[in-house]
Amino acid sequence: MFGKTIDYRLLRLFAHGRHPEEEELRQVERKLSIESAEARFEKWNRRLDNEIPIDPAMRFLDVGCGMGEMSLVLAQRGCKHVTGIDKDPYYIEVAKRCARQMQLQDKVTFECMNVHDIPNEKKYDIVLSHEMLEHVERPSDFLRRIDGVLESRVEGGGRVIIAFGPLFHSPFGDHTNRFFRIRLPWTGVLFSEDALMRLRREFWRPVADQAESFEDTREGLNKMRFSEFLRYVEEIGWKTERLIVNPQLKRWPALQRLSNLLLRAPLLRDYLAASVYAIYRRPSHPASSAVTARP
Repeated sequence: MFGKTIDYRLLRLFAHGRHPEEEELRQVERKLSIESAEARFEKWNRRLDNEIPIDPAMRFLDVGCGMGEMSLVLAQRGCKHVTGIDKDPYYIEVAKRCARQMQLQDKVTFECMNVHDIPNEKKYDIVLSHEMLEHVERPSDFLRRIDGVLESRVEGGGRVIIAFGPLFHSPFGDHTNRFFRIRLPWTGVLFSEDALMRLRREFWRPVADQAESFEDTREGLNKMRFSEFLRYVEEIGWKTERLIVNPQLKRWPALQRLSNLLLRAPLLRDYLAASVYAIYRRPSHPASSAVTARP
């Protein structure tokens, strides 16, 4: 806004002094439970009008599975062919251990793999991507990669089920509010990236990385705009079955209606679209249900 030095001094007034150690980041395993996994799955499914299929004949690919919550829930509910992939070997080891503890290892497998390295020879009826697309480098290439592994052997297959956000240009899309005492909207858009990265190094995860840009942080942010995502989907040729933007506003119907109205404005949508929940179908596979799309 005012240059990296002034921006830094302004934002520093709102930064808190938390300095978590790297090992604290690895305590997430303690929080993993089937109850919390079920709750996350139900939240995702509810926002998609309960359209996530549970079918033992379908082959599922859970991309960016983390500790495997979604994969484990699918397997526990009866899906017999579930694969979860993530680039973090720590998460994959946690997921494998949980699968053994839950006696689900015959239904779900976990592999440590970069999402850009998914082998084309393996095919899946359903590809799931939950809360990770904003972190993927080269998102257009990633979407084309998962399109290449989609195939349908059963009715309802050949679909991508995706949820992600907040997008970078939305109010809190730069993921920096965790080290500010108050929530500051659009900091990534309004303030210098150099200033924000300096604050990040000084006030948040000082031993995790010394990133100079959002793309190089531990979690990575690709700065994809909502309009760019829509263009990528159109270029691939997927058909929309569900497209719900900002479903977190459902609890406030008037606010959601206002959001939907403003999202129709091309100049505003990139700055207001925070989270996206969608189901897409490859055009070679007929729809199994009526198509509904909402902004």
